[in-house]
Amino acid sequence: MDIIVAIVGVAMAVFVGAYIAQPLFARARVVSPPESSRDQLLAERDALYAAIRDLDLDFQTGKLLEADYLAMRDKYMARGVEILKQLDALQVDRRQLGADRMPPKAGADNVEAAVQARRAGRAWPQIVEDEIETEVHARRRSQAAQQKSEARPKCPSCGFPVDPTDRFCGKCGAALTTEAAL
Repeated sequence: MDIIVAIVGVAMAVFVGAYIAQPLFARARVVSPPESSRDQLLAERDALYAAIRDLDLDFQTGKLLEADYLAMRDKYMARGVEILKQLDALQVDRRQLGADRMPPKAGADNVEAAVQARRAGRAWPQIVEDEIETEVHARRRSQAAQQKSEARPKCPSCGFPVDPTDRFCGKCGAALTTEAAL
């Protein structure tokens, strides 16, 4: 009788073990859809960025020696450069196929449109740059005019420019009266 109970117990243990382990084996058999090489590169790039951030944090908190930190960071940076080059090569391939030859969407950010145009090898109109240059020149002219209109008072003793709130000259030390400062 003891042998029959032992055999039934072992059979139940094997059945329960197989039932519990079944999901582990079933997942190994499931074939995931193949990812594109671009998606794989982007995922690896993001993982490298996270690894570099973690590495920097570990070094700043003193968890890593400087030699180890520099060696690991150089390795990660070299791999990152390779990934970025591969991504750029994929972008060039797509442009050669004509996928990126579409004009920028209406209302798109000017900076993004300029970047896309530059990557596509097209010249971006100078309109944006001309507007910036015009505003810079106008700002410089207004600042120069403001500086001329705000001619600073001078020390009556040495002629050094002083601030209207100064009580003494910064160069010669002469006492400034309110009338002299103005």
